[in-house]
Amino acid sequence: MRCIETEETRMKSRTLLECTVDLSQPAPELAAVITAVLAYHPESQADILRALDYEIGTALATLDKEAAGDGASDI
Repeated sequence: MRCIETEETRMKSRTLLECTVDLSQPAPELAAVITAVLAYHPESQADILRALDYEIGTALATLDKEAAGDGASDI
């Protein structure tokens, strides 16, 4: 993973973190991105992780539901 911090100076000032992710290693690469983002928000880490937990849980539930639906037709 490679991340670059940039600041835009248009109407609003904001800090951006641009990351290049090696898709052949998705889990460790995503973990590194999450760690990099959390470093910028020490007081919001728990909230960010809870939001990610919700999104991941929703995605897993959808996959489980789809897998259960696929298996039902084999009975």
